[in-house]
Amino acid sequence: MLKTETWRAIDISLECEHEYANPFLDVDIFGEFQGPNGESIKLYGFWDGGTRWLIRFAPTCAGIWTYKTYASDGRSAFETTGTIECVPYSGSLDIYKHGFLKVGPQARYLVYNDNTPFFWLGDTHWTFVTEERFDESNCPLYESQFKACVDKRVRQKFTVYQSNFRDGKDYHMFGRYFEYLVDTENGLLPDLELFHNNVDPKMKYIADAGLVHAVGFSWGSAILKCGVERYKLLAKYLVARYGAYPIIWTLAGELPGYSRKDRDAIVDAWREVALEVERIDGYNNLQSVHLATDRPLPNIYQGEKWYDFAMSQAGHGDYDMFYTMYTDFRRDYPACPLVESEGFYEGARSNEMHPRTITDDMMRRLAYTVMQCGGCGYTYGCNGVWELQWEAGVGGIGWGDMAWWDGLDLPGADQLTIFREFYESVDWHTLRPVNFVAHGFSFTERNDLLGRPLFTANDDMSIVVGYFSQKSAKAATIATLPYKSYLVRWFDPKTGEYTTVDADARPVKGRWSLPMNRSLFAASPEDKVLVLTANK
Repeated sequence: MLKTETWRAIDISLECEHEYANPFLDVDIFGEFQGPNGESIKLYGFWDGGTRWLIRFAPTCAGIWTYKTYASDGRSAFETTGTIECVPYSGSLDIYKHGFLKVGPQARYLVYNDNTPFFWLGDTHWTFVTEERFDESNCPLYESQFKACVDKRVRQKFTVYQSNFRDGKDYHMFGRYFEYLVDTENGLLPDLELFHNNVDPKMKYIADAGLVHAVGFSWGSAILKCGVERYKLLAKYLVARYGAYPIIWTLAGELPGYSRKDRDAIVDAWREVALEVERIDGYNNLQSVHLATDRPLPNIYQGEKWYDFAMSQAGHGDYDMFYTMYTDFRRDYPACPLVESEGFYEGARSNEMHPRTITDDMMRRLAYTVMQCGGCGYTYGCNGVWELQWEAGVGGIGWGDMAWWDGLDLPGADQLTIFREFYESVDWHTLRPVNFVAHGFSFTERNDLLGRPLFTANDDMSIVVGYFSQKSAKAATIATLPYKSYLVRWFDPKTGEYTTVDADARPVKGRWSLPMNRSLFAASPEDKVLVLTANK
């Protein structure tokens, strides 16, 4: 009897001596799993070389599971039965304690399988296959470039590893691409050497670290050159091989692209791939799309069953980055959770008419804006790491020249640890954007994220959070406060420290006016978070 823990993947190996002309295309292998409480999961298997096929399964609850396997061509060598003993997960990783992800209540945020809120804090590694090295490091502090990046983000309490397989036959946009399916005289076959020596150990390491892997198949426009059928076959294989890991399928990067001529063709083609993923993924893992920088956010796929949440791309400079790009989206699509998936890579050069180096302050302002405007997570990126640059000036693909180990130590990631800890301390999933009376604010700059403070509060107004930049450090009146007394504090998002404003603030007719102390901004000028907590 096989044995594993809840939500941890286990492989069932099958051998068939029959010589298929193309073992990838000529036969489908299936596994049907029955759980102790009537659960039923059907999975595709995958060819792993020679006469070997695997079915990768992660049980969703403790108890005895039974299974049967079979093949589409009825060959008896694939017909087996068995049992798996699943015991409760005994470790400390949240994704295995609480289960894979789904859309949460009222579609405002994501949750684990047991409905525990999931805080999306991602790190970007677009070239994790093509550039990131598993068994090498050119920095004496680390034995492995790949493991160093994963391990540090885990210590910093990141929850998501964002990447892209970057498959593309003869496709070379933004750096290298690999062919996961290679042409043979009998049709396409998976490049098993690439999987065994490169992709497999990385995918397993990410899963074993407890990170949710948000991964796309290629860049959006590649489908016009490489073909829909190729990506449907690739998706089928990747879902079978990795769908039992904690994963989110993000389909393609920069979709729908920036060519109005090709837009509809790209969107329609990738929809076919998404529907194929939906058809074959026995875990119904979340699906989304890494969007382009259109304003307003591209509304492609909204309302389609397979499309679970939206991934904004704010961009890296002179785009319309007014806070309403988030509030307007949440207003128009209240049944679609929103995360920021790419904006202001720290340490990189901005994509502007007059480029500047993107600082931790610029990045942090965007992260807090997302959460204050109804988003449910933020994805970080930094010079040296997002493109996995081997050394300064060598091996990167643009917008920066920093070596990966220097990028790994930029200060913004530690500030995002503070960011996550802060929002979890105020029960972020209970907060919603609110509008209070504010005085003296200017809206003259369309790309000014913080021309005014941004407020959120929970339903009973026992917790109120206001995010202020130096530009919005002006008098504000907070209204509709139902409690007689509040603890009022400033929170420093750089250091995580609190400063008490008033331990017993007394609203008058539900209104309390903020006494703005500019000395706070003189000491730490970029931003501050105001926190009101009811003294119950």
